[in-house]
Amino acid sequence: MASDARALPPRDVLLVAPPGGRRALAFQATLAQLGWPPARTVPYLDLMEGRARLPDLVRPGSVVRFDSPGEDLATEQALIRLGGGPDVRLADGEIAPTDAWHRGYSALMRSLAADLLAAPPHERMQDPEHVLRMFDKPATHAALSAAGVPVPDALPSVRSLDELVARADARGWGRVFVKLAHGSSASGTVALAWSARGVQAHTTVRQEGAHLYNSRRLQRVSGWPQVRALIDALAVYGVHVERWWPKASFAGHPMDLRAVVIGGHANHALVRLGKGPITNLHLGNERGDVSALRRDAGEERWAAVTDAATSALRAFPGALYGGVDVLLTPGYRTVKVLEVNAFGDYHRGVLHRGRDTYTAELAALPGAFA
Repeated sequence: MASDARALPPRDVLLVAPPGGRRALAFQATLAQLGWPPARTVPYLDLMEGRARLPDLVRPGSVVRFDSPGEDLATEQALIRLGGGPDVRLADGEIAPTDAWHRGYSALMRSLAADLLAAPPHERMQDPEHVLRMFDKPATHAALSAAGVPVPDALPSVRSLDELVARADARGWGRVFVKLAHGSSASGTVALAWSARGVQAHTTVRQEGAHLYNSRRLQRVSGWPQVRALIDALAVYGVHVERWWPKASFAGHPMDLRAVVIGGHANHALVRLGKGPITNLHLGNERGDVSALRRDAGEERWAAVTDAATSALRAFPGALYGGVDVLLTPGYRTVKVLEVNAFGDYHRGVLHRGRDTYTAELAALPGAFA
């Protein structure tokens, strides 16, 4: 990345994130490879509890970057309290009250956006309102649909399994994906199918009494009482329900893609090969060969994938980047955008012309010299 170090003059970067998180460390590693000084990192918790203020930290010409507040339980718990949720003590992997979490994160990000108005002139890598909408699956779905982006059909808000099944049956559906309305990283996701023979779910959720935990191994839940308990527990926090479209098979596995759109270009992409209907890589799934998929699908279908991804990000006018999840149906016949991820750029080793996602983002800033 030496050529990038010459092409991108070093700048001061202020990073808002848990300092020890994987994303923060990966971003710092990119800055080191570029020959830039380390980012000055301020934890969300310090800003929430008044130990630091953005107007005091931003320098003239600074680049301000927000990254995920995850991987830090104290921060997660503080956000839940700020959002009016219970004073929980989350165990590692426990699913949080995501409705309260999103209210708290919304209040915090809007407060930080107001603080930045009093800071010296600087550049921001994100618009806080974009981040918040991307964390709101129903709002994102509505924005994409209004912009003409191909998305799966979705149900209106449901509060129980019985309500979900009744509304889906009325549309002739027997398979849906259920997602926490304000979840991320497949937390609380359920691939649900039913018929006259019964009901079955594949899920990232492990239940222990009244507590819900994220699992890195897909759980299989069968039977109406068991599935009802699962869906009804998730629905308390708010869920987004979409029609389940079948995924194309590639290299013998169900497949979808994550395309990181940066500066209007979907050049950084990875193929996710699933062992089941949920393909997120942290579940033990594997990366596929992007070049081989592109050859197999053909340039016309590959262009449909990148067009869908870039169109999805245009639904957030002015957004510098976002991770867009794209589905191809069997035979590569249909493209659907599944999600837009505010912090969906953490993909080490995914390069375009030698640049990782973080370098490409820094190069795409209006003040950069690429």
